Amino acid sequence: MRCGFAHGSAVAPRVLEQEKSVLSAQQAVMDGISFVCNIRDDGAQYPPIGTFIGFALTKIEKGYLEAVGTPTAAHYNPLGVVHGGFSSTLMDLALGLVSLTTMPSMENHVTTADLTLRYLRPIFATTGQMTVAASVLHAGRRTIVAEASLRDGDHKLYTLAQSTLMVVARR
Repeated sequence: MRCGFAHGSAVAPRVLEQEKSVLSAQQAVMDGISFVCNIRDDGAQYPPIGTFIGFALTKIEKGYLEAVGTPTAAHYNPLGVVHGGFSSTLMDLALGLVSLTTMPSMENHVTTADLTLRYLRPIFATTGQMTVAASVLHAGRRTIVAEASLRDGDHKLYTLAQSTLMVVARR
C-alpha cells in the first residue's frame, strides 16, 4: 500500500497545539501508512521539531519514504558549518516515520533505541534543500530496523544513518 507523492511542492504542515497531539480513537485503529499520510496531507500529529529543520514528507510507501529539510544559518555550529544535529534530527524523524508505515495499526508506536550516523561531507546553508530517503530493512513484532541516506539537490551523499526502533504499547 502507498499514498505516493505529495501534490505540489513540499510544505511543512501546520503544528498542532500539544493538547491536540493525543491520538484520537479513529487514528489509533488506522494503519501506520495512513497515519503517516495524514501527517503529510493535513498536518495531523506533525512533529513540532520538524518546523526548525523545514521537514516535509514528499513520498510515502509501505517501508519507504522520502522527506526534505533545508539547512539555514540558524543551524550553524560555532565553526560556520551546519551542526550534525540537523542531519540527525531530519534522519531520526524519517526513520521513525518509515517504521510506522509497516505497522498494521497505530495501537502501538515506535521509539528510537539506537541511531548511528556517518557524516560524509559538511553541510552549509548554501547546500539548499536536502532529501532523506528512508527504508525499512526488518519489521518485527518488537523491533524495526531502518536505514536512510541524505542527499543534496545534485544527489551528492552527505550522511548515512541506521536505526533500531522499539515497538511499544501506546499508553
